Amino acid sequence: MATVVILLSDKRSGSTMFQNEICRHPAVETAAYSPHRYLETHWWLMSAVLLDLPGPLFAVRKRYDGYGSRNNARALMVDLLARCAPGFVPPAEDRALVFEGWEALCQSSPAPVFFEKSPQILAQWAALTLMLEWIEQTDFTVKIVGLVRNPHGVMYSAARLFGTDPETRQLAWLNGCRNLLAIEQMLPEGSYMRVRYEDLTASPEAGFGGVARFIGIAPDGTMGSGTRAGPEQKWKNDAGYLLELHPAVRQMAQHFGYSGADLDNPKDPAQGAPQAYRRRTFRFGVNRLRDRLVQPALIQIRNAVRRGRAGGGSLNKNSEDTK
Repeated sequence: MATVVILLSDKRSGSTMFQNEICRHPAVETAAYSPHRYLETHWWLMSAVLLDLPGPLFAVRKRYDGYGSRNNARALMVDLLARCAPGFVPPAEDRALVFEGWEALCQSSPAPVFFEKSPQILAQWAALTLMLEWIEQTDFTVKIVGLVRNPHGVMYSAARLFGTDPETRQLAWLNGCRNLLAIEQMLPEGSYMRVRYEDLTASPEAGFGGVARFIGIAPDGTMGSGTRAGPEQKWKNDAGYLLELHPAVRQMAQHFGYSGADLDNPKDPAQGAPQAYRRRTFRFGVNRLRDRLVQPALIQIRNAVRRGRAGGGSLNKNSEDTK
């Protein structure tokens, strides 16, 4: 049986870089298509929404609403399977779709190793608990890689790209790290490896060589060839980035091996004005409208056309939520 590798990380922690580099190896492939960005399947988060898991299991203590509805989540999953595992017939029962569909997706990879990364998952225990359930029952060899990054690097990157407030965003980083520590304790021995973004960019050949050996494949010199060292210094050089980490965030980062020097912000808040990170409300409003309404509607139509050609029935006989 082939190997499935799942990367768990926060957003803006280098997961796309990791995906690009590991997939340079001829034995590793990721999904050929996804309705989401960066070939991220979102599988376990879509599954948690579809199965209507309790609100407190989600990051903000209510069901994740990024897909708009349970029916939309199912439509996205069916569309993903139709493109990546076209021989798979989606079952009407939702739990069967979750677990059988994921198995079919993993089996669809022609390479010995199927790789998946969806940074939305780590913050949502509702998604992680379903992933753990699958690990307990699958015949695949499963390897989990936890990718962490200096919280300053994460906060600075998120602020620059999304306009998020670093003071508030650092607590979301902490929540994801708590989940990661819990996952580490719950996985079978030998199935988990934690790596730091800074170590991979500083010594890519050694770093990705270690990841390859953990997965069970021979290191390949192309892995890591596209990385570049030094991006973690950007936050130190920006005079307007003045975040002082919360003590709880520092504790967690130090547990991951970051030193006081790594975590201290050398700038004096009294000597400069803080950077104004304006949230890009219009852009993200458009993206939200697309993700919640436009794209799911188009996919529902596409799925209906596929059913019509196959002479099938209803897309979802089991889901009742159309909110």
